[in-house]
Amino acid sequence: MTKKKIKKVDQRRRIIFLLLLIVVIGSVFGFIFFFFKPSKKPYYAPLSKVNQVRTTIVEDSETLGWINVQGTDIDYPVVYETNQVYLGLKDYLWLSNRYIEGNNRVAIFGHNIKNVSNQPLIAEEGHVRFEQLLSFVYYDFAKENLYVQYTHDGKDELYKIYAAGFYDKTEEQGQFLSDKKETEEYIKAAQENSIYEYGVSVNSKDSLISLVTCTRFFGSDGKTTFRIDARKVRSGEKINKYSVQKSKNYDILNIE
Repeated sequence: MTKKKIKKVDQRRRIIFLLLLIVVIGSVFGFIFFFFKPSKKPYYAPLSKVNQVRTTIVEDSETLGWINVQGTDIDYPVVYETNQVYLGLKDYLWLSNRYIEGNNRVAIFGHNIKNVSNQPLIAEEGHVRFEQLLSFVYYDFAKENLYVQYTHDGKDELYKIYAAGFYDKTEEQGQFLSDKKETEEYIKAAQENSIYEYGVSVNSKDSLISLVTCTRFFGSDGKTTFRIDARKVRSGEKINKYSVQKSKNYDILNIE
C-alpha cells in the first residue's frame, strides 16, 4: 500500500472516530438532560386544606379557613373569634371580624407565647400558632420564603408577601378595607413601615391578607405587634421567586 493510500485510510479512521465520539458525547448529554433536567415545579405549590376546613372543629367554633406559611410549621385552622376560642388551649388562628362582601382585606391573628425576645428562634420545632412568624425578622429567611396559603370558601389560594413590619397594638385591630383610597393608603403605609422591600407589585384591586401576632422584640414599651402583609396571586401569574431587599427600617432590629 502506498503512503498516499495509507494517509487516506488514516484520515477516514480519524473522521469515523470523531463521528463516533460526537455520537457518544451527544448520547451522554441526552441521558443527563432526560433524567436530570431542571424541575418545572412552581417555587411553592399549595397542598389542599379544603377537607380540613370542612371537618375541623375548634372549641365548638366555626372553622372559616386554613393558613400555611412557607418555610414554617404554621399549618392551622382559622376560626371566628369568641371569648371561648380566644382562651382555649387548642392550636388555632382567628379572625376578629366576620368577612363582609366588598371588603378586600382579611386580618388573621395568632398567639405568640414562646418566641417573643429580640433574638427570636427560626422555625423552631415545637413552636405553635404564630410563634414561627417571627422567623421573618431574619433577612436570610425572609428572602427565601415568600408565600402564604389561605384556604377558604372551598379554594386553596396563594398570596405573595409584600411587607413585614412592627406596629403598636392600636395600629392593628383587624379592620377591613372597603374603598380604593383606603386600600391604597393601607398598602403604602405597610410598605413604608416594612423592614424589607419586596419585588412584588400590589394595588387596591388585589385581595389582601395580614398575619398578625404579638412580640416583645422591643420590650413591653415598644411596638408589640408583628405583621406580615400579602396579596393574592393574580390570574395567570407565575409562582416564582422574587427579590427581597433590606429597607431602611431593617437597621432598627439591630440583629446579625
